[in-house]
Amino acid sequence: MRRHLSHRLVLLCAAAITLATAHEALAEGDVDRARAVFAEGIRRYQAADWEGARRLFLEADREHHAPAITYNLGLAEEKLGHPQAAVDRFEAYLAEAGETGELGPAAASAIAQIKARSTRLRLDTRPTGGRLFVDGAPLADRAPATVLVTAGHHVIVAQHASGTTEEVIEARGGGETLTRVLEAAAPAEPGPAEPGAKTPAAIPPLASRPVDAEAPRPPPPAPRAAPEGVTWGASFAIVPLYMVGVSTPAADNGTGAASILAGALGEVGLALTDDVEVLVRGLAAIGPDGKPSTGFLGGPGFAFRLGSSVWAGASFIGGEIETRAHGVRYGTDLVFGAMFEASLTVLRKPYGEWLVGAQPGVLVTELRQDNTTFFFPFTLGVRAF
Repeated sequence: MRRHLSHRLVLLCAAAITLATAHEALAEGDVDRARAVFAEGIRRYQAADWEGARRLFLEADREHHAPAITYNLGLAEEKLGHPQAAVDRFEAYLAEAGETGELGPAAASAIAQIKARSTRLRLDTRPTGGRLFVDGAPLADRAPATVLVTAGHHVIVAQHASGTTEEVIEARGGGETLTRVLEAAAPAEPGPAEPGAKTPAAIPPLASRPVDAEAPRPPPPAPRAAPEGVTWGASFAIVPLYMVGVSTPAADNGTGAASILAGALGEVGLALTDDVEVLVRGLAAIGPDGKPSTGFLGGPGFAFRLGSSVWAGASFIGGEIETRAHGVRYGTDLVFGAMFEASLTVLRKPYGEWLVGAQPGVLVTELRQDNTTFFFPFTLGVRAF
């Protein structure tokens, strides 16, 4: 879903912040500083420092406003996983520059794509008019309000005159709409007073206290990394393997044998959507048995995300494995087979995800002289987006 953003940013570096015209009151130094700060923001964006780029774009806009800065703020907000802020920026660009502006079609396309992959939350409170917080960030409007969020877990907090209400939701994205009404808890009924008990001093109503001091501020979750364009990955692999005995009578390698290898598993591919990649995988490993044991294999495949944390996939592979067991050679010539993937996300970063997984596979032989080999790589590594 790439929209040719990087080269657009480079082209805009010199053109987006126009020098002061006759009707502008800004000094030349302000414009020069805005241009320099904007250029540094572009460099940060291209280096995947989305928060740094956003901060510098805001600074450039304060020095000297230009519609293209607003557009680039939308790009940074989108990368940071803030769909509502991104749409607001793109719509602000269209309101100022119009759809016929240089970046008008790109802004309109970005708005449509963000809305298509986000969840639209319609939030209200009962009684209506409460303050709303999503993942710790306050919404500009009191209830009722509508906001776009990414797929995943989100914490909604509502402030009422009588207290706060919290709810955790699971957004699926894909353009869905969720409606939630957060009701204030009913005040507890006072029980009968004990004979002779002192009447407690009146407690001022919550509404008379500072509302902001009562609001819980849960930290926002890390934005979910989304595959885009070219992707790659690298993992360390421990590879237990089992070689089936050959069918040739009286052959030295006629009984099954086991061994173990260790090495690197790499991949490079292309993201078709946020959840589907086509890629090429390769594994190179050695082991302590024999002279030593070796394994080289690779081939094309695919990977797709299930939910928010699980990856699955499969590859068609070619390669060979060789080792020694029972004092004789075991292994394959160059043959074909398949390898599968089941991985779990354990850590998310702006550049991708850290995964632990198992990628079992098989290299198939005719079992006359070579040994069909089953292997079970256990991996730890990164899939970078």
